[in-house]
Formats: sequence, C-alpha cells, structure tokens
Amino acid sequence: MLWHADLDPFVLQVRALPAAGSDPEAIDLARLARWATIVRGGGREHVALSDGWHRIRIDVVEGTLVEEGPARLDYLLSGLTQLDAHVLTLRRMLGLWRTGRFAGTLYPTEPGLPRRLETLRVGDAIAAGASYREMAVALYGEQLVGSEWKGRSDFLMSRVRRRVEEATRMAAGAWRALLRT
Repeated sequence: MLWHADLDPFVLQVRALPAAGSDPEAIDLARLARWATIVRGGGREHVALSDGWHRIRIDVVEGTLVEEGPARLDYLLSGLTQLDAHVLTLRRMLGLWRTGRFAGTLYPTEPGLPRRLETLRVGDAIAAGASYREMAVALYGEQLVGSEWKGRSDFLMSRVRRRVEEATRMAAGAWRALLRT
C-alpha cells in the first residue's frame, strides 16, 4: 500500500541519475523487481519494495528507476525530526540490496501487532455482515467459542466488542496514527 509521504516518515526521497551498468554505485531496479510495486503520479515514481511483511518505500522526485536501467541515487535527507526514520529506511534498502532479503533485525516486532491484525479481520467481518459469534469463531476457533461463548465469563464477547469498536474507529480515520509510530 502506498501512503502519501507526509503521512509516512519512512518514505525515502531520492533523485535517480542515469548510470552505466558497470557503475558499482548504481542500482538496477530489475534486481529487486520481485518485491517492487511502482506507481507513477504527480510527476514522481513511488516504489514500494515488500515481501508482504516488510516494506521499503522510495519516492523518486527526479529521474527514473524504471525506464532507463541502472541509476545512481542521491538521497534527499534534511532536517532532524524525521532523520532517524529516513536513515532506518536507507539501512533497510542497503540490507536488501546487499543480501537479497529483508533484514529482520531492522524490522522490530511492532507492539500490538496481533491486536491490530485482529482488528483488520474484524473490520472485514463487519463489512461482510458477520455476527459477533461468527467473528469470534474466525478469530479464536470453533472449539474455544463452543465451550466459552455462553460460559461463566463473557471474555470472548467482550474481546470481540473491543475489536469492533477499534475497527470502527480505524475505519473513521484513526488508521492515520499508525503511520506515525
């Protein structure tokens, strides 16, 4: 997914200058093609490199990574408030370029990720018209729901309600805050 760079501090902006294929400092996007999604708009190329779990986002503000073969990148870094995020993105890109894989050590586990994934699933279930019980079965399994749904505690129903409330907030715009973490 491509977010506007103003919402995502991890977007690295670059200028791409044509380079010879023999230039050791050049990058050839063809080498990263299996992870690349490229979108053009607003006079820019937006490149997202992702394996589904890890992501590197590059906005080409001048030149091209797509049409002219290898390019030498000028990294546009300025200011202090987002510099750490930009440097981390640059380190991730360098790791991918050098090893051909996303370096897990540069992608720390996000706190709350399992809850966020449940919230996304609940959002999909809401859109599909699922009942709370159907959501609970999808999230926690038929066996647990069968034994605990009408049990002494309503912990499963409460958990589903919390996820529904969170999914509703996310759909109303709270998802933007996730990009600033």
